[in-house]
Amino acid sequence: MSQRPPIAGEKRWIGMLGLVVLALGQAVTMVVTAFATRDVIGALRTDESTIPVQALAAIAISGLAIFALRSGEGALGERTGQSYAAAIRRTLFLHMTKMPLSAMAERRAGATALRFVGDLTAFKGWVARGLTRLISACVTIPAAFLILFLLEPRLAMVAAGPIGLVMAAIYWLGNPLGEAHADLRSKRARLAAAMAERLPQGIALRRSGRIKTELRLLDNKSQGIMRAAVRRAWLGETVRAMPDAAAGTAGALCLWVCLRLDLGVADAVAALTALALIVWPLRHLADVRDRQKAYAVALAKLDAALASPRLRTLAKVTPVPHAPAIHLDGLRLQGLAPIDLRLERGVVRRVSGPASCGKSRLLLTLSGLEGAPSQGKLQILGTDPAALTSGTVLYLGSKAPMLKGSLRRALMLGTGRTAQDDELEAIIDLAGLSELAERLGGLDARVSEGARNLTASEHTRLYLARGLISRSQLALVDADEIGLCGDNLALLIDHFDQCETAALIVAAEPTAQQFKEPPLVLQKSVEQVTQVAMSAA
Repeated sequence: MSQRPPIAGEKRWIGMLGLVVLALGQAVTMVVTAFATRDVIGALRTDESTIPVQALAAIAISGLAIFALRSGEGALGERTGQSYAAAIRRTLFLHMTKMPLSAMAERRAGATALRFVGDLTAFKGWVARGLTRLISACVTIPAAFLILFLLEPRLAMVAAGPIGLVMAAIYWLGNPLGEAHADLRSKRARLAAAMAERLPQGIALRRSGRIKTELRLLDNKSQGIMRAAVRRAWLGETVRAMPDAAAGTAGALCLWVCLRLDLGVADAVAALTALALIVWPLRHLADVRDRQKAYAVALAKLDAALASPRLRTLAKVTPVPHAPAIHLDGLRLQGLAPIDLRLERGVVRRVSGPASCGKSRLLLTLSGLEGAPSQGKLQILGTDPAALTSGTVLYLGSKAPMLKGSLRRALMLGTGRTAQDDELEAIIDLAGLSELAERLGGLDARVSEGARNLTASEHTRLYLARGLISRSQLALVDADEIGLCGDNLALLIDHFDQCETAALIVAAEPTAQQFKEPPLVLQKSVEQVTQVAMSAA
């Protein structure tokens, strides 16, 4: 399990300390404003012609100070929040790059992408606005009550009642608010996953007569999101509106106390000023509760993602000299009989076996894209596959990486080499990709996401070109999966022979004559054969 980054890590504690200082500064300006306002009102009630210059200056300076402090608080909070979101994004990305392909296949693409967008917005909002305003409220609300207490202790007592009730209600509404956040997030994630699956197949779905059905499903999901969003918005706005109700009740009570105690107008104005200063952080406190619940929902999803299985991380080592390219001793893959294999350096062998017996899974395991089983011995070039540096082992199959970008990068991705343009152009001609390069516009032309602007045969030739570029010590080629056969396969085998690259190639029976060595024949386990026979019966 990967550990999520601490909020105060990577010097973010400095930013959080700065937020505390800014909040204290706002509290001080509130106190100065309240007492300066009382002095000005007092001067207006007297017959003296002296103008309270100091009090007026204090009010003006306090206003400018609050402007600067709140502006700085917003910028510093956003910077700290973005730093935390970036740390989570990095941790999540590193964890998912260590997950085996089988674990990633169980996740829906849209829901996984939501971890990097919607959930990170909740994390950033909690640090940039939620935590920031919580710190500010914890300082400014007590400061405002201190002003009331200094003016008249009974003013603080009567104001504490309605404000305390509102704070309790805000806390109590947190649970249904959290449930509303979780419900809305779940519905949005399901819609994102469904659309990520369907949009690339849009025209095919239309031609299949699925448009009405898909629209009905989309409308149903949209209605569900609408209901969940309205409930969350209603609860959120209810929480945010409560401070206004508290301010009205507390203001009336404070004025009542002022009348009963025959306090001056200046004290009454100062009390109302202090109450007004309470309402602002109290509203923020309500917003904090909303953001805290959104953060808690996102945090639970993040912890679940970071708890998903991942492959071991080993220190990188160089291949052991004179060790065989592949050494398997009693390796047990699910549904297969134990596999024994010793493939020497520079030897090319074919893998054969019944359909769906696990040939592709074997190559994925040998290449380190799947976790090694606990039973049996597996060594690649004398060590664990995860300990080898990139480019040592070449994998060519349907799970090979393919990113949006230049044709140049698509050719070299996964080969461990940075070839010069003249070499790439020669390999393009050799692999039969000249027409593709001309159609796209050369090595700098863009290959679309998932290479969707390539035909099936161009996909195959692109894999062939990667094999011709590579100088790896071991190649694992799922030729049946990528459609590599005939002259293209013969060309790749000749390249491996010239480079003395050991290779294990999953290829159909008609290609057997192209291999000098006998094939590695995979057999289903006795339990698997028995299960299949019983199912057929």
